[in-house]
Amino acid sequence: MDLRKHLGLLTLLLVAVFAFYGRPADACSCMPSHPQTHFAQADYVVQLRVLRKSDTIEPGRTTYKVHIKRTYKATSEARRMLRDGRLSTPQDDAMCGINLDLGKVYIVAGRMPTLNICSYYKEYTRMTITERHGFSGGYAKATNCTVTPCFGERCFKGRNYADTCKWSPFGKCETNYSACMPHKVQTVNGVISRCRWRRTQLYRKCMSNP
Repeated sequence: MDLRKHLGLLTLLLVAVFAFYGRPADACSCMPSHPQTHFAQADYVVQLRVLRKSDTIEPGRTTYKVHIKRTYKATSEARRMLRDGRLSTPQDDAMCGINLDLGKVYIVAGRMPTLNICSYYKEYTRMTITERHGFSGGYAKATNCTVTPCFGERCFKGRNYADTCKWSPFGKCETNYSACMPHKVQTVNGVISRCRWRRTQLYRKCMSNP
């Protein structure tokens, strides 16, 4: 077998190794999502206080003992899980695990069976009033509205749909102080419902102080 064949085999082997192991961060990349999207896609949305933390209950996982203060949304399966007051996450940060601080109160929007960095988890005191209102009931009133990530001017100039609000993941004001809500619109064919951004006064203040 000549040198070129040896080099070819070595290249294929290296590609296979990198494909198998990869960089840990690559496996943890998530599509950016508006808080409203997290609410819509979650199996459960709760306000909780972190009581204890254990790395020995489940192999390879960190288990948090939590007190559920309020449940905003939960499937039947999620309710059964939440009765135990335990939430788990991969023990290793490289495997998309998260860290919650003991004693602090969080809003968590998660999907079964475990929490990871693609879940929504935010300390309650760090949330904006708009986020708090959204998770406590505002987002539930907009189940027919979808927040769609949009990148670049061409995207925003494209076609708008009645059930969609375009959102830039880089727009912190839109993220923190807006919600995509249904509005009644009068047309020649009668009244129809269209989704559009409902922006608070804090949004305008945010935009004036970039």
